[in-house]
Amino acid sequence: MSAPKSVTKVRLNADLSPDVAAALKELAAMQNVSLTEALSRAISTESLLVARRRQGAKVVLDEGMGKFSELIFAR
Repeated sequence: MSAPKSVTKVRLNADLSPDVAAALKELAAMQNVSLTEALSRAISTESLLVARRRQGAKVVLDEGMGKFSELIFAR
């Protein structure tokens, strides 16, 4: 069994608006993870969404009972 790979980390300092900070804290609490992990997951999700939308993919929510809604991103 090989030793685990060393992960280089980058330390960042970010100024967030109170609304964004509250949303991040809420995400962390809902997922029972640290603020750092919640931020990492949010960035990973956004990166995936941006890449797929650039490829022409749509983001669709399955709301159950045969009802679907497309998310439209303004930016």
